This record gives sequence, structure tokens and C-alpha cells, in this order.
Amino acid sequence: MSGMQRPYKRQVEASDTPHNSEEHEPQYSQDGPRLSYDQYTIAWICALPIEMAAALAMLDQVHKDLPSLGNDTNTYKLGSIESNHNIVIACLPRYGTNHASNVLTNLVRTFPSVRLGLMVGIGGGAPGTADIRLGDVVVGTFVTQYDLGKTTGDGDVQSTATPKIPHQLLSTAVSSLQAKHERGAGDFNHILKDRVRTLAAYGRPDSADNLFHSGYEHTPSGSSGCGQCDTSKVLMRSQRSSSDPMIHYGGIASGNQVMRSAKQRDRIAKQLDIMCFEMEAAGLMDILPCLPIRGICDYSDSHKSKEWQRYAAATAAAYTRELLTVLAALPVTSLPSARQNSYQIPFRLEGIPASDHFIDRPSDRAALERYLLPKKGSTERRKLCIVYGLGGIGKTQLSVDFIRRHKAAFSSIFWLDGRSEDQLRSSLAQCTTRIAELNRTSSQSEIDKDGLDAAVKDFMNWLSRPDNPRWLLVFDNVDQEYQPHASNGSYDLRKYLPSDHGSILVTTRLSRLRQLGSSRQLSNVNSGLSLAIMEEWYGEKLVPDSSLDELLELLNGLPLALAQAGSYLRETGIDVPTYLQSYHREWDRLMSIEDNPLIDYQQGSIATTWAVSFGAIKAESKDAIDILRLWAFLDNKDLWLGLLESVAKFPNKDGSAQWLQDTALDIPRFAKAMGLLLRYSMIQTRVEPKGSYSIHPVVHRWVLNLEADDRQKREFTSLALGLVGNSIPSRDSRAYWIWQQRLLPHADSCLFWISKPEFKVEQRWDESLAIGTLGNLYENQGKYNEAEEMYVQALRGLERTVGSEHPYTLGTMNNLALLLSNNKKPREAREMYHRVLQSRERMFGYDDASTLSTVINLALFNANQGNLSEAKELCARATKSIDKTLKSDHIFTSATALALGIIYHREEKLTEAEDMYNRALLGFENGLGHDHSRTLEVSFNLGAVLARQGKIVRSKEVMEKALEGHARILGPTHRLTLKRTALAKRYLAISKGKEGELKSTKGAKL
Repeated sequence: MSGMQRPYKRQVEASDTPHNSEEHEPQYSQDGPRLSYDQYTIAWICALPIEMAAALAMLDQVHKDLPSLGNDTNTYKLGSIESNHNIVIACLPRYGTNHASNVLTNLVRTFPSVRLGLMVGIGGGAPGTADIRLGDVVVGTFVTQYDLGKTTGDGDVQSTATPKIPHQLLSTAVSSLQAKHERGAGDFNHILKDRVRTLAAYGRPDSADNLFHSGYEHTPSGSSGCGQCDTSKVLMRSQRSSSDPMIHYGGIASGNQVMRSAKQRDRIAKQLDIMCFEMEAAGLMDILPCLPIRGICDYSDSHKSKEWQRYAAATAAAYTRELLTVLAALPVTSLPSARQNSYQIPFRLEGIPASDHFIDRPSDRAALERYLLPKKGSTERRKLCIVYGLGGIGKTQLSVDFIRRHKAAFSSIFWLDGRSEDQLRSSLAQCTTRIAELNRTSSQSEIDKDGLDAAVKDFMNWLSRPDNPRWLLVFDNVDQEYQPHASNGSYDLRKYLPSDHGSILVTTRLSRLRQLGSSRQLSNVNSGLSLAIMEEWYGEKLVPDSSLDELLELLNGLPLALAQAGSYLRETGIDVPTYLQSYHREWDRLMSIEDNPLIDYQQGSIATTWAVSFGAIKAESKDAIDILRLWAFLDNKDLWLGLLESVAKFPNKDGSAQWLQDTALDIPRFAKAMGLLLRYSMIQTRVEPKGSYSIHPVVHRWVLNLEADDRQKREFTSLALGLVGNSIPSRDSRAYWIWQQRLLPHADSCLFWISKPEFKVEQRWDESLAIGTLGNLYENQGKYNEAEEMYVQALRGLERTVGSEHPYTLGTMNNLALLLSNNKKPREAREMYHRVLQSRERMFGYDDASTLSTVINLALFNANQGNLSEAKELCARATKSIDKTLKSDHIFTSATALALGIIYHREEKLTEAEDMYNRALLGFENGLGHDHSRTLEVSFNLGAVLARQGKIVRSKEVMEKALEGHARILGPTHRLTLKRTALAKRYLAISKGKEGELKSTKGAKL
């Protein structure tokens, strides 16, 4: 394989070929005027040069170019149609929803008056009930991103994206033109024939329009067509009376991957009710009112070719021209500008603890409306309201009710988890994934800046823009007293308050925060509201009598206690006097307990109501009680069956977790237990994600205090640790980014308990393994201090229980060495690697796979540290061992090639580095898959070395592919995604002649 360069092949939607540099667009005279940037109102977006050529053919006048702006890398063509619309045409650099959104984001920044977008070009048909033929046009009545969703058991992606519908103005124009065509009065075919006369290659092809059976795959041949395919597998379709293309109206599926499977095409088309596949529209519709118009050039199967591309581009462009003549009569300029529209983020309840039983509190709601609602004509200054009061007093639900009532008053609403600084920062970073501009174009000013910092900064800057004043931020549960340098997660809220506009709502138990702005203390509700709340949870009217009056007085107007009592009455069917007897018994018992966990609630009503319900639940279901007690050692906001099911993965089968295994692995039994807790209002279901439950933090705190016995606390700590540790998937899992975000709060809860000295003294080997996986989680989140703490604790526990040379112990040492290297502790990392290597050599021999793995890891470490001589020696040793004991295509061969590539790269032997990276890439793709972290790493390194050689086009393609993989697998705001985005920009600086800046990347760690 020496000297062999692996060809890079990019996937596109319409064919297997990238943009053709030899495709020249026709030359049009720019005899039109030179207008200003703010005179253009329509954006016409193309994905291919052939689509742009067809678009230009539809213009009546081509305008003179405008000078490019420094912050806009797009290239534009300008013109008009019938003097009604000034149009800016842009072509994408590459296919995909991400690239489309990047181009449009720049466009609307440069052309501030653009109101509407048209995504015009070719697409793949999805034949079904509609008789779709090549050359036909599909006009999108809705767009669904089909590759955005959850992965099913068979590896398919089940779309969870919400269909996006074009703006009413565009839909009205489409309906008007459709009616015109129904009357036979359309100009579409005339436009097509007249406008494409100058483009000879854009006429209807002579080749056959064949649709093959879904189960028949393409037979490759020397040409690009289907010359070797079996024509008996072609579906018989009725003959059309005319060869003129037809126009269809229906759904379009948009994604970042090419669709070339007929079976997958049919499955998705049926599931989503779509007619066409393409790769751009979903990236545009969050930024600008947009209509996708697609000429069908293939059938989204393995038989796709490019023979029909030009004709399909022409038919789509011809329809678009006719649509624009209809659109001329509609008030386009009355729409908000694209810049304003880009700040409109759809409201959603995901992550918001909404309740369907909220009873309006008019005076408190009026206060929030007075403090927070934007006021027309007033100076846009920041509006900040602090809602404070006891836990369970209704702060969160009042806030939820406010945003549900007034969501239309704000351009965007973001709900933030304020329980700790880590959770707040994670919430802020997640907000960027809802903003197309930030989600697609995350950037970073410094190479080593933490990705989370960059995402938070980007979001805060977005909020601070002067033309973006109508957002609402809700900081929920800011309940920890700020202490500088404390390790409890407390923080100074002022650090996270954006600039002087927008609206901010904070819910807290801390009265001191009221000094930050306007404030509203939530107090216990009056007797009328108390009765209304209890009746809402009871489900019907209660008979007023002295017993009810006494109960309402005892519950003291605390909404959480009122809801609990109402739920108990509904579930048990007992009357109020009987409930009062149980209440008084529990009151006497609780008052005899010296250590009261809810000292803020002096009347004791809240603990007493829970104690009554707890007793009833305990009598009916031990499973429900045990789940509740276990939950006290996990995070309160998100519990789901899958987390408990990980008990089946526990390596220690000593029977201590048998009750949990019996419950979690029996779905009806689990559902029965959770249903009981729901009926008594001890827990709540969450809107998103489906199948998830939460528990109020005050209830959570009360349940924890039930565990007075230290042995029980130790048992539940171990179970919680085992569940979290055994739920963390491999970092190469497709869903790892989603899982790590979901598991991190639970890991933080475990960290609190397992850090206690009494736990460490009795730490078992299986607990040490679980602690080690927490280290993996923290490391991948960039939380290196916590990761090191976990690895060290795991290592000490394993050394004590299974010995210093056990495979478990050595594996943990290896992980710790890797972490120390990443955490800029190379001396400690080197020592740890050598300890592992010496132990494995002694235990397993020089050529054992585990020994060889350490040799390669040490080679990679030395290569990245610049210790090139030692790295070369280790690579030579690895190669010798591989030749002796393994097959040539073993994954270790690829890892060794990666190490050699880094060595050559640092030595400026760029040709040799490129060759090694290509070898490594081929091996990793075949052995690990295209989205494995190693594959993405070597792909990025290959792009970097190509840039150093001036191979800019290919370098950009390779690095963008790697970055898209990082964003897809780890998430767009992950530390590594953003770090490599910044590196890519610096490596590609050579394309603008910044040689000095490029040379400064020579020593950058890849």
C-alpha cells in the first residue's frame, strides 16, 4: 500500500459526483442596474452550479454585482423578474442542511430586506400513490428532516422532527398558481421551452425513464447508466398523453445523507407521507420563510444517475419563475425581515415541568406580566423579576403558566436548569441547538478554549444583539447560596445575565436575590385558592364542612401539600374526617423526630401529608416505595425505565440487587409501581422525553431523610452508582452525546455519595468499575478534575480488591494515563503508561493484544508530545508484533499508521503523512465504521495535512466531513467539535494567503 492515496468520495443527493469544476455556467450580460443590498427581497438558493445556470435563465434582467462584504463568504448573482421582484441567487459550496443554513445566514445578514426564500433545484422522487416521473416538479407543502430522531433497535432512525410548513404567503401563492393550472391557464410549459432555448444541455433527455422494483439493486457497468440492469425488473406504468412534466404538491423529506436505498425510501415515504428527498430545505426554514421546489432527477434508489439532472433543474426553475409572477400581487414587503425572523425560535415544552392541574393566581400572574412583558414604544431595557418563596409554594408552575399564556409576546423562550452551575451551563449550551445560526456555525476564538465555554459565550452574545430584544430567559431553581470557591455547584447568577434588554425570570428560595431586580414573594395561598387547588387534584367538588375547614387550615395554603392531600383523597376514596385522623397520627410521629429535614416548613404540613400518602403506598406496593427510596440517591429531574433496566448489566451477581432486577425487568410490574406513585402525586410524568418521570425537589429531599440507617444508605448508594455506571455506553456509540447529557446529573448525585470516606473504605471491585465509567463520562464532558478523581478512586479500590496487575486495574490505569495526557500532565501520563506496559509485558507477554494496545497508545502519546524518536521505536515494535501475531487488516495496523502519520506530520514529511493517514482512514472505516471517533480523528488529521500541502478543496471537504461527524455523534456544542472547528479554520487560513497563521498550527495537537 506504500504511496497509495485513498480516493475521497463525497456523497451527494442527486448523483455520486461532487460539484464539477468543469461545469461552466452560461454568460449573461450584466446590463441591469447596480442596486443596493437593501433592495433585494427574494432569496433563490441553489445547491449545484447547474441549478444556478437554470435560475439565471429565468431572469429578465441580470444586475451588476455588488462588492463582497468581509464577513460573507458567499458568491451571489443578482437580477429581477418582470420588475416585480429583485432576486439574489446563491449557490451552496456543498450539499446538506447544515451548508444551506450557513449560506442563508450569511445572505440575510448581507441583504437585510430579504423576506422570502426559494430552495430550487433537483431532488429524488419517492413514487407512491402519486405518479411521479423524471422531470416532474414537486412543490413542498411541508418539509420533515427525516434523519433527525431516535435510533431504533434495527439501526434505523425514526424521525422525531416536527414537519415545517411554508409561510402562509407562500402557500397562498402556490394555491393560486395551482388553481390557475387546473383551469389550463398556466405558463409553465411555455416558460420551460422558451427560457431553456439558450441552454442546449437542459432539454428533455432521450434516455428511458425507468423505475425499478424496490427489491432490485443496480448492476454496475462501465457507464453511469443502467445498461447492465435487468429491464424485466422495471415497473410497468401507464403511458402519459404528453411528455410535458407534471407538477405535484406534497411533503418533502430533507436530510444530510444521500438517499440511495429503494426499501428505505419506501419506508420513510410511507412513514412521513412524502413525495421527494432532498438535502437542504430543513436547514433554511428555521431562518427564513422558505418554499422548496424540486425537479425530479432520479428515484432515490441505487439506480440514480445524473442524466436527468439538468432537465430537472430547468423544470424546477421554470415553475419558480411562474410562481414569482403570482407572488408579485402579494404583499411580500409587509413581512418581517429575515434578520428579525431569525430570532423567532418556536416555543416548546421540552424540559419544562408543566402541570395540567395549575390553578391561576391572578395577583401573582399580574405582577409577572407587569415586570416582564415587552411594552410597545418603551425603551428596550432589561426586565428582571425574581420570584422567591418556599419550595412547593408554586414558583415553577406560576412561571410555566406565565410563558404558556404569553409565548406569543416573546420572539424566543428558553428554560434553564439553575440547580448548579454545571447544569446551568449545560442548559445554556443546549439552547444553541435550537438556534439555526449557532447550531450550524459554532465558532471559537482560541484553539484550546473549552467547547462549553464557547457555546455559552455564543448564546450570550446572541441574546445581547441590539436587534434581538424580545426574548425571555427562565432560570429555574436557583437555590444554592453562592460561596466563592465552593465545590457545591453554587454560582454568581450575575455572570449569566445578558446585556441590558430582554426579559429574565428567576425562581429561587433565596430571598437575597431580590436585590437583582423586581421581585415577587410567593406566599401561602388564601383559603379560596387552597380549596380550588385541593379540588383540582381531587377531581371533583368537596362538601364544605368543619372537617374540610380544619384540613385546609392545617395545610396552611401550601400548594404542594394541598395537591398531595387531594391526590390521596382521590386515590383512596376515604372522606376528609378519616384523612384528618391519619394526618394527626403522622403529625405526632413526625414531631417526635429530632432531625427534621424540612426545617423551613415550621407547621409541618408538607411532611405530614407525604407521610400519610407514603403509608398508603407502602401498604399497597413495596416496589413503589423501594423505587422512591432509590431515587433519592439519583437526580430528581429524570428517571426512566431504561436506567433501571441497566441492573441486568451488574457484574456482581451477589443478589443485593435482586428486588430491583425483579421490578425493572418486568415492565407491567414497573408500570404498576410508577402508576401508583403518579396517582398519589408523589412523582410527575415529563412532556419530553417520553417515558420519563420527575419528582419535586422538596419531595426528593424528604424521601432521602427516610433513610436513617447508614447501611441502607450504603446499599442505595451502591445501586444508584451501578445503574449510572452501567448505563454509560461506549464513547463511540451513535447516541453517546444524548446519553452523556442525560446521565451527567445522575453522575453528579452519585459523586456526592461515593466521595464520602465511609463509602471508600468498603468499596467493592464492581463499584470501582462503575466509578471508572463515571470517569469516562466526566472525561468526555471535559470535566477533567472530576474524571481524575473518579479514576484515582477506582484505581485504589481495584488495587485493594483485585490487585495491582489485574486486567481491570491495568485498564483503569490506561484510562487515567490518557486523561492525564489530555489534562496537560504529560509527566504523570508517561509514568502511568509505562507502569501499564511493564505490568502487561510481565503478565501477558510482549505480543499479547493488551500489551500491543498499550504500545500503540504510548506511541500516539509520544507522537502528540513531540517525542518522535521514542514514538518511532514504539511504532516499529508494534509493526513487528502485528506481523507476527495478527492479520494485516487488524485495527492495530490502522492505529499504528495513525501514529506514524502524526510523526511524519510533525516532521514536515507531508506526503508520507498523507499516505499514513489514508491507510489509517481506510482501516478505521472498514473496521470501526465511518462515525467512530478514531475514524473522525484521522479524517480530520488528513484534512489538516492536505491543507499544509495547499490541497485546499479536498482538505475542506475532508475536514468538513469529519466536523459533521463530530457534531452528529457528540453534538454541535461538544468540546471536541468546537475545538476542531477552530483548528480547521486555522488550517484553511492558507486559502486566503495567511501563511504565517497556518505555520503556527504546526505544533497544534491534533
